[in-house]
Amino acid sequence: MKEKKRKACTVWEKLLQEGFFTDAKEAETWVMMKKVLVNDQPVWSLHEKVPADGFVRIKEFYKKQYVNKGGFKLEAALGRFGIDAVNKVALDCGASTGGFTDCWLQHGARLVYAVDAGFGQLAGKLASDARVVNMERTNLSDESLTALDPKPEIISLDLSYLSLKKALPVCRHILKEKGLMICLVKPIYEVDSAEIRRSGNINQRCLLGDVLRDLCGFYRESGLDILGLTNSPIRGNGGTLEYLMAVCWGHEAEKNINLTYGEEIERALEASLELAEYKKQ
Repeated sequence: MKEKKRKACTVWEKLLQEGFFTDAKEAETWVMMKKVLVNDQPVWSLHEKVPADGFVRIKEFYKKQYVNKGGFKLEAALGRFGIDAVNKVALDCGASTGGFTDCWLQHGARLVYAVDAGFGQLAGKLASDARVVNMERTNLSDESLTALDPKPEIISLDLSYLSLKKALPVCRHILKEKGLMICLVKPIYEVDSAEIRRSGNINQRCLLGDVLRDLCGFYRESGLDILGLTNSPIRGNGGTLEYLMAVCWGHEAEKNINLTYGEEIERALEASLELAEYKKQ
């Protein structure tokens, strides 16, 4: 059977085909902002022609759904690990502009503590949301987090410059005898090598595998159940490969990968190494 020959079409037709938009007025707004690109060149009108082999992408398309692309990462974790956010109280550490916070809310969380050491970063729509407590200029180790009311049930971690190993005892101190953590694993912050940290050259299968195995082993030795491990669906800044883990303590976990995390690591590595640079997901 012969492959059907592709034809040139308009930008609007291409956007419809690719599933970016269903409303022409909304699409036109993105065109006016110079966010719609064909073969990496901005277009000026929905009526421009796209060559048969033309590639269309939307800059910062994640903003159509979340305030930053971190929302897609947490969304993947919630879906793949079967975690129900409805009516939960979550603590989002390393909130920044609030991608994780936004995702928690859109998946039904009733309250989110947005914690970050920085200042003035949280997106306006989240800072003004009654379901968000904006805790800027606050470190994870701040004692105020142990006295929150209502107490958080889940912690999500998107940390820079701090190993998840060092974050664990602090999280256990906050959540006490029962807790659930969803961790964004950034391998560059889990290695001891100053040279690798300086160069950023971490996207090597052997190094990534060592980081994930070491982290899983540490969590198991600490008495935690590993609920799941997967690759982030999109790369981090600078094209770095990232991973997601869910771990818990004090819960009766019906499903875990305590004995099979090695297999999950291999699957996650395989999938992550096939990831393209971030575009539309």
